[in-house]
Amino acid sequence: MATRRQVPQERYDRKYLLSDNTEGFQEFQEGRLSFIKQQQIDGLELSPGIRLLEVGFGRGEFAYQCALRGAALTAIDYSEAALEIGRETLADFPDADLRVADCRDLPFPDDSFDRVYSGDVLEHVDFEDGVQMLREMYRVLAPDGFIFLHTAPNTVFTRLVLPLAKPLLRAIDSKAVDTLEDHMKINESVHVHEYNLLSLRRVARRAGLRNARIWIGSDVLRSSQHRHTQALSASRLVRLAGSLGRLAPVRFFLGNDLYLRCRK
Repeated sequence: MATRRQVPQERYDRKYLLSDNTEGFQEFQEGRLSFIKQQQIDGLELSPGIRLLEVGFGRGEFAYQCALRGAALTAIDYSEAALEIGRETLADFPDADLRVADCRDLPFPDDSFDRVYSGDVLEHVDFEDGVQMLREMYRVLAPDGFIFLHTAPNTVFTRLVLPLAKPLLRAIDSKAVDTLEDHMKINESVHVHEYNLLSLRRVARRAGLRNARIWIGSDVLRSSQHRHTQALSASRLVRLAGSLGRLAPVRFFLGNDLYLRCRK
């Protein structure tokens, strides 16, 4: 039986978390959420008093914005460094419950939360651990609450489309492609199992989430507000491809924001 790959906790140190290697670091420094994280917080439909669990809080900026909206916040992370940074980020919310914990064995009773959210964590564990993570998220979810999850990138894009498109993209902006390639090399060390639309459906089924809705975001260029799309969006050809993202067959190949939502 093959040994499951697991990234050492020490890999997620302050240097990693406080760098452009992680989504939204520039915006974190400016005291705001990145464009894609803002889309995710809107998808949670928060209101004051909502019991929220975030699985994998990283630096804590997403949790902070949820607390600002009145959520009763609990958040866990695998990393001791994340706990230190998260407590600094959420210093204005001393009642926020931040813990180091395992996403495969959440330390909470059944039916504890109205929302269970995870952003850009699923790809950091292998497939079988991802199944267990989703089962645990569903277990602690209260009736009529919902799981909301984001994962990136889309392997159909990175493994099939990008290699074919790279010469053209280099002609448009070689520096942007270099930045993307550097980021992908870093991801190789921490992304244990990346997904596409079909494999995300498969892991949800294995976890027993029969009524899960799974989709790819239609804003494939992230409104040209992401460091990997901003420069390339100056090209009319790239913008045309982006405008076609509203078509599901195009999103399947070009979109990189995969979502799962499942109500209990």
